Amino acid sequence: MTLLLRQATQGDDSARGQLLQAVYDKLHRLAEGRLRAEQPGHSLQATLLVHDAYLQLVGDENPIEFSDRNHFYVMAAKAMRRILVDHARGRRAQKRGGGNWRRSSAQIENIASSKKTAQDDELLALHAALKRLAEIEPRQASVVELRHFGGYSVEETAELAGVSPRTVKSDFAAAKAWLFRELSDR
Repeated sequence: MTLLLRQATQGDDSARGQLLQAVYDKLHRLAEGRLRAEQPGHSLQATLLVHDAYLQLVGDENPIEFSDRNHFYVMAAKAMRRILVDHARGRRAQKRGGGNWRRSSAQIENIASSKKTAQDDELLALHAALKRLAEIEPRQASVVELRHFGGYSVEETAELAGVSPRTVKSDFAAAKAWLFRELSDR
């Protein structure tokens, strides 16, 4: 897989196709798990999330050099987080009058849903808090990103982060407490 990653990021279309086949099922499970945490009727589908994340990772524009499989999956979790945050920002902008004014009444009702707006605001607040946490405790922020946005288990997170499962549990507990305090102050 490391060879495929290298070839794919160097522009080899055949390697990109083989790599997508090799990682698709796992990425799709991660995307489905993350989207289950979103409100029902979320307009972003797992397949689209996987494809957007994959293109960010190995697309023609600014491909990332991956050191190994674990690095790829860590970056996939980060890419999915960015996509979800961007999607939430877009919905929030629409709620506040941005975008095209010619919409059907059904679309306007969906955009105006206070539940969606509240959830988008929560996601954006979490994103901002995670950025602050990353400045003071980068490993804890990474663990939260992998567990919450990536949907990885404790053991998978430990493998991807290169630490023990006990460290993952400790970091996750400390990060959750910090995030709770940080988000309660707003």
